[in-house]
Amino acid sequence: MGVFFDEPAYPVIDKAPRFWQTVGNFSWKDWATFAGTSAACYPFGWAVGVAPKVPKQSAIMGAMIGGLGGFMLAYQQSAGRLMGMFPNDKEVELGLAKK
Repeated sequence: MGVFFDEPAYPVIDKAPRFWQTVGNFSWKDWATFAGTSAACYPFGWAVGVAPKVPKQSAIMGAMIGGLGGFMLAYQQSAGRLMGMFPNDKEVELGLAKK
């Protein structure tokens, strides 16, 4: 767990959310980020692999790396909402915030 130098600006739902709790809190926007970066990196990987004649393998690797980056970005956003660092109106509305 990292050290925060700023106080949370929004209601805290969980000070130290676990992995599955964070993934379970993904919004449609988080899933779109995850899928979008995977899809966007596929053609980039294909373009990089054309010269060495391995476009298919390079495209798959590009999609995997893009997917990993997209997952990490989505995870960061979801965990930030649970920890009160990002706007979390939906979570508070659902009654997840600790009293």
